[in-house]
Amino acid sequence: MKSGYNDAIYLAKKKLEFLSPEAVCKLCGVKFDDGIYTVKWMSKEYKVPLVYDDPDPNTSKPHYSQALEIIFLHYLTSEGTKKPEGILMSYREIPGAAFYEPKFIQRAVDPIIKCFGKNPEKLIETGELFGGVKTTVGRSPAYSVKIDLLPYLPVSYILWAGDDEMEPAGITLFDKTAPGWLCAEDLVVAASLGAYELIGTYKKNNKS
Repeated sequence: MKSGYNDAIYLAKKKLEFLSPEAVCKLCGVKFDDGIYTVKWMSKEYKVPLVYDDPDPNTSKPHYSQALEIIFLHYLTSEGTKKPEGILMSYREIPGAAFYEPKFIQRAVDPIIKCFGKNPEKLIETGELFGGVKTTVGRSPAYSVKIDLLPYLPVSYILWAGDDEMEPAGITLFDKTAPGWLCAEDLVVAASLGAYELIGTYKKNNKS
């Protein structure tokens, strides 16, 4: 495990410690009970315990990756922003995104194209398993599914099917309010984790 992950988790937990649980729940659309936040990620609920008396964040040993834990903590400590407005933006429009854009394409766009490019309708079907909604976005004929990665952080995965003359293409878009919840680097992680979960579920359900 990288010490950088441990440091980020510890700092975020210390920040969360001083925020009002009532305010966090209201602003972030989560629940809090008996020292534990319940956060919904892609329609599944995860527990984020408040454990601060030990500087080692591994003490609580959550049943998810450190990368996802950081996303949860940064979301909870964003101290509120606007709810989704339904206006989409590309990753490159996000402040500070220029440095991370190649990584974003590599992790959050290309894997979706590779997995679903020849069967884009499967992207919609798989997304619906996570509460996703088929949407009409971009030039026709596009296959688009909007998924709430977190309560107020929807992401749209979009594909254009390939044919004999053209390779499949895709793009991953955010609601314009996304930068208020997570920074550019965190949005790479969040969108890629969502993509990997979609791909993993599709492959699990379509074993030959």
